[in-house]
Amino acid sequence: MLVPVVKQFYYFLILILLHNPVNSTAQNTAYGIIPAIPQPSQFQEININQHALSNKQPNINNSNFDFYQNSTIAEQNSRAMAEADKMIYNELNKENQAAFIQKELAEAGLYDKQRLEATKSYRNSFTQLNALNPDSFSIAKAIYLVENAFYKNQFSYEQFENAIQNRAELVKQILKREHIDPNNNLALNYGIQKLFSQANRYFNPKTKQTIDIPPLQYDFDDYMGEKDYRQLLVTKVIQTGKGQCHSMPLIYLAVAEQLGAKAYLSLAPQHSFIQFFDEQNNRLCFETTNGSLVSQNWLLQSGFINAAALKNKTYLDTLSQKKLFAQCLSDLLLSYLNNFGYDDFAEQVQQKIEQLDANNLTVKLITSNLKTHEAMNKIKAVGSPPVQQLPDHPEAYQAYLQMHESYKQVDDLGYQEMPKEAYQAWRKTIEKEKKQQRTKELQQQMQKEIEMLKKLRPTLIIPKG
Repeated sequence: MLVPVVKQFYYFLILILLHNPVNSTAQNTAYGIIPAIPQPSQFQEININQHALSNKQPNINNSNFDFYQNSTIAEQNSRAMAEADKMIYNELNKENQAAFIQKELAEAGLYDKQRLEATKSYRNSFTQLNALNPDSFSIAKAIYLVENAFYKNQFSYEQFENAIQNRAELVKQILKREHIDPNNNLALNYGIQKLFSQANRYFNPKTKQTIDIPPLQYDFDDYMGEKDYRQLLVTKVIQTGKGQCHSMPLIYLAVAEQLGAKAYLSLAPQHSFIQFFDEQNNRLCFETTNGSLVSQNWLLQSGFINAAALKNKTYLDTLSQKKLFAQCLSDLLLSYLNNFGYDDFAEQVQQKIEQLDANNLTVKLITSNLKTHEAMNKIKAVGSPPVQQLPDHPEAYQAYLQMHESYKQVDDLGYQEMPKEAYQAWRKTIEKEKKQQRTKELQQQMQKEIEMLKKLRPTLIIPKG
């Protein structure tokens, strides 16, 4: 665990983002108008993306909101306590000023009404998500509801679903050309993976045209969504054919759902990928960002997956339906925080996630941020005494203890802060992993099973009588 003051400093930096969203017209102008995502003409002609979303975009916050992007532990530990305290209390003063302004607006009868209207799409999506069964729900529907909240209801589910269905149709055409039974789960996953690994020919039954579709590709530009939050969204993949490690596994799952294939989301530090099982029930990992099977050893090489994370199944495990649903709600919560900061609605979403998955890492981190904020406020209220004197101030001391308990809960899940530089270095090994012997063996074994499936023909069962 980080030493107390460093931990306070780290979580408070994130807290600043939670409580200081950029919402005013002047602030958004300062950040620049968000450009529309380009619409490649090739994709529009193919019809797989014929329902491209409107170029009109919501007025959103471009501030950097990332729980994981911070300096290394060594760098953090080198910060002086005085510097950390100074930044914390300066930001608290700014926040107090913001609270005063909000209070003035509320008294004028403006703030609450404006905020409710601005957050309406999120509240509507949350209501609809709550109507779904967490143990048996449509991942495509959940993704749509989360992302449509961000886009302020600018596109319909029919548009979104049509794009997914067209991708699923392409998979069927791939399997048909290779004479593989489309009812086999391994075959279906094999076909979906072709969307990420190679260009594929798509026949449009309406236009009678056959056009080559490029593979879904990793977008190295702003892959953390620091400049444009839409970089993290599945709708961006649909529009451009490019995505990153959050959006690409989700579109895989949405296509799998359309085909009736079984595949699972799995998490790693700052990363997500797909797991599925072969004919012998062996667990296989598919990396959507390089279109290849990968070994778990490579995933472990990030250096930020410890024994606690494996024991608690924080990383490298298949998410159950309920945990996947909680993950979708986490995406809704992070999107909301990015735009509006923490409020009663964010708390409501957080509580729902906790009901579904008590060990959801996103919620644990947010809780730690909030406990830090509460402790700092109460410590400041009693004159900011040294830590050893805090027991003389019971309320502040209790908040201090709760803050550290929240840190412990995060640590117990096996979470380790992964510096941006470390993630970038690990990410650069994605393409190299394709050439590793173990990866080649995995690919060869799957191809061998696929070749066996090609030799099989579906058995026609004629009912008696």
